[in-house]
Amino acid sequence: MTNEPDPFDDVVLDETFVAGGAKEQSAAERIAQARRIARANDRLREAGDIADGSGKPRFHRARRAAPWIAIGAVAAAVIVVLALVAR
Repeated sequence: MTNEPDPFDDVVLDETFVAGGAKEQSAAERIAQARRIARANDRLREAGDIADGSGKPRFHRARRAAPWIAIGAVAAAVIVVLALVAR
């Protein structure tokens, strides 16, 4: 064990501490929010802005990631070659 003082010795968990904490939504508010999100997703799906699971998705993240994968593979190959040459 260390001889350092506990940084939480001065923390008092009283009513003001509890009242200053983050407030959670009630169950009814969370349900209402989930329904709003579902309705918005349904509208986007009907407009064709998000994929509905049938066919190709509209947005392709693989296209953005592919160059980074190639750059990473080339960098790894260069590091291996440099390591072998340095031996």
